[in-house]
Amino acid sequence: MSNDELVVNVLENSNYDEVSPSLTEFVRTYIEKLVSDISLYVDSSIVVENISTVDKYKASQELSQDITGIPSAYSAIDGEPAVLTQFAEQYSKLGIDSFDALAKEALLDFLNLHNGLFIVLLSKLNICELSLDPPKQNEYLDITTEVNGKITIIPVRFSFGVVKFLLYELPGSLI
Repeated sequence: MSNDELVVNVLENSNYDEVSPSLTEFVRTYIEKLVSDISLYVDSSIVVENISTVDKYKASQELSQDITGIPSAYSAIDGEPAVLTQFAEQYSKLGIDSFDALAKEALLDFLNLHNGLFIVLLSKLNICELSLDPPKQNEYLDITTEVNGKITIIPVRFSFGVVKFLLYELPGSLI
């Protein structure tokens, strides 16, 4: 099965078709590219759980990256530390076994890789030209992050647990 077929199959087995009419082209493209990148670089045996949008979200971890331009967006990875550790190891293959600085750097590396490939895809499709701010992590893990607005939550289930990918498209976007 090709990666494109795998992405279609994964999304067909989620609520993507149901929620996609309410999402912008930007968010739909982000989700499709995210599933593709996870399948290629982390694990092809994934399940996308119910995609939802919320007005507020408090992240237990702030591992994020801003996408700048028009439209601009905030992207992040969140989840339980043990699950994020397993994701970081599965992606990096560096022997990561605790939620430490190396695990966080691997997670930020994946987010940067995905977001970079995403903005290249948007450019290639002549949708828009965007850039990325450096990925960042909150130094104080007990502080939660609250973002107001329409936040899309994309929960992805792996054999070791669920990782939540967040995308907040900033108001005033053109697509």
